[in-house]
Formats: sequence, C-alpha cells, structure tokens
Amino acid sequence: MNVAAITVFSVLATALFGMFFMQFQGLREDIRGLDHKFTGLDHRFTGELRALEIRISDKFTVELKAQYDVLREHGERLARIESKLEIDPPAEAA
Repeated sequence: MNVAAITVFSVLATALFGMFFMQFQGLREDIRGLDHKFTGLDHRFTGELRALEIRISDKFTVELKAQYDVLREHGERLARIESKLEIDPPAEAA
C-alpha cells in the first residue's frame, strides 16, 4: 500500500508542478505583451510631447515677434517725436 500511495503522490506532485510551470509560462508571455504595449505608449507619449513642445515654441516665437514689432514701432514713433520737438535723447538711450 505504501508503494501505491507514493506513486499517487508522485503523479499528483508532478501534475501540480507541470500546471505551475504552464501558468508561469503564460504569466511570462503576458508580461512580455504588457512590455510591448508600454513601449508603444512610451513612443506615442514622447511623440505627443515633442509635438506639444513644437506648438508652444511656435506660438511663443510668434508672440515674441509681435511684441518686438510693437516695441520697434513705439521706438520709431518716439524718435520722430523727439526729432520734431528737437529733443536730444538721454545718454542712457544711446
């Protein structure tokens, strides 16, 4: 009877280990699949950030150029007023 119990136990233990390794292999494949998905999301996220950076940079450049144009117009207008009134600009302005 001892031999039969040991045989049954050995068969059940072997089956249990076989199921464990099959589940472990499936888990490993699932983890690899998630890794590929996260890599894809990382590339997508990086691309989105780059596009956002370009849009912000373009908008900032346009705004900065517009402000520069306004300041230049004011400077030219001030120079015309000073020349018309025959006022010498202060030394700091030069």
